[in-house]
This record gives sequence, structure tokens and C-alpha cells, in this order.
Amino acid sequence: MTADLGVTDAFAGAGTVFRRELATVLRTPGYGVLGVGLLAVLWLLVAVGGGGATGFVPAVVDLLLPAELLVPLLAVVLGYRALLADAVSGEFAVIRTHSVGVAGYVVGVLLARLVALVAVVGLPFAVIGGYVWVTAAPDTGIFATHAGVDSPLLYVRFLALITLFGAAFLALSMWVSAAATSRRGAAAVAVLAFLAGTLGGDLALIQSLMAGADPSAVAGRAALTPNGAFRGLVFETVIGVSFAQEGNVVDVGRAVGSLAGWTLFGSLASVGTLAFRERVSTVIERSRFRFAE
Repeated sequence: MTADLGVTDAFAGAGTVFRRELATVLRTPGYGVLGVGLLAVLWLLVAVGGGGATGFVPAVVDLLLPAELLVPLLAVVLGYRALLADAVSGEFAVIRTHSVGVAGYVVGVLLARLVALVAVVGLPFAVIGGYVWVTAAPDTGIFATHAGVDSPLLYVRFLALITLFGAAFLALSMWVSAAATSRRGAAAVAVLAFLAGTLGGDLALIQSLMAGADPSAVAGRAALTPNGAFRGLVFETVIGVSFAQEGNVVDVGRAVGSLAGWTLFGSLASVGTLAFRERVSTVIERSRFRFAE
């Protein structure tokens, strides 16, 4: 009973914070502009690459590399100031006076931003899937010469992986937001986090191969990075399935666990950072009060 009450107290107010944060997102027109811009970029990529006229899986092939760059970028944009604004303005302290736990606050903000991520990122990719459905030819050369199956369900799987991938970067960018002390500092650290997340893992793996590491071992470690896990899951569960090929690109369980783990890590780190910030602020205020006496 005591443990249940502790968990309830920790997540108290999450629903209220979620509704408040969602209203804030809806009042921000820039997010809508980002979604429209992403849709335009994706449409150009599919149109120029020819995947839209070929099928869902060729479209996924055209969109995979752009997704590895654009999804983290937009997730970072959505998250790098999510917690900073309330901390700097003092709203966070006011929110805490209404019996809102730090964990509940972070969860509420994360869920609201995840809804925004689905709208800003997932919806344009879904619209492109509808475009492919309408424009793709019924019979194409690539599927006539390969024992493959093209299906909208594979594209839906691709959309689910994009959401999971984006959630990992969103949670990590919120940690940046919780740790930053200014908007300029948050932007600078967010850029570094984006570059490290999108390029750091691949560069480390390439360096390992150049140093003579076992390729099979390096391939297994690829799933530990968000980009490597996402890429491997797309090849394993979307592209490879369509051509009836044996997988072994990545361990699906490990890759899904990696993306979920990064999301959980970013969320817990945000909670810990905010709690630490709150305690430090309390100590500082008490010290000032004592010295004032």
C-alpha cells in the first residue's frame, strides 16, 4: 500500500501537465510549419527517387537515410526547450506547489511532446504513404524479378519504428532541456547531442572496423546506438521481409530494447536533473535567507 502511494505521489499531476503542455504545443505555429516543411521534403525525395511510383518498400528505401537525419533533428527541436522554459521562468516551482511530482511533470511534458512528434513527424510520413498507395504501379520490375511482397502493412511498420526512434531522441533532448540554464546553452548542447546521436555511433563503429575488430561483433554493437537500432530494424522487419530474405541484420529484441532504453534513460535523467536542480535552488534560497538575517 505504501509503495503504491509513493508511485501515485511521484506521478501526481501528470494528466494536468500533459493537458497544459499540449495546449502550449497547439499554440505554437512553428511546429505546424515544421510539419509542412517535412512533408514537402519527403514528397520531393520520393518523387525524385522514384519510390512513390514503385511501391511502399522502395519508398522506404528512399526515405531511410533522410529519416535517420530528419527525425532526430525534429525530435531535438521539439524537446530541447520543453523543460527549460518552466525552469527559467519559475513556472516549475509554481507547478510543484500544486502537489505535482517531478516524475509526473516530466511524464506529462514527454507525453505531450510525443503527441506533437507524431503530428509533426509521423503525419507527414503517413501522408507520403497515402501518396505511394495512390501513385504506385500495380506491377513493377523490381517485384517482377524478385520474390518480394509489397504491402502497406510494411509501411505502417516503418511508421511505428519512426515513432520509436523519434521518442528516443525526444527523451534525450528533454534531458538537455532539464540540464541547461539558458536558451542559447540549450541550443548549443542540443546541436552537439544531435551530431553525437546521428554520427557518433557510426563513426565509432567505423573506427572499430579500421582497427581490426570482428565485423560480426561490430554489427552486434550497432544496435546499441539509436540510429543503428533504427536502421537495423528497418532492414530486418521491413526491407528484408519484403524480399523474403533471411534477416540477421540485427537482433530485433536488442534493437527495440535499445530504443526503449534510450527513451527511458532520457526520461529518468530528466527527472533526476530537475530534482537535483530543485534541491540546489532550495539550498541556495535557504542560504540567502540565513545570510539576510
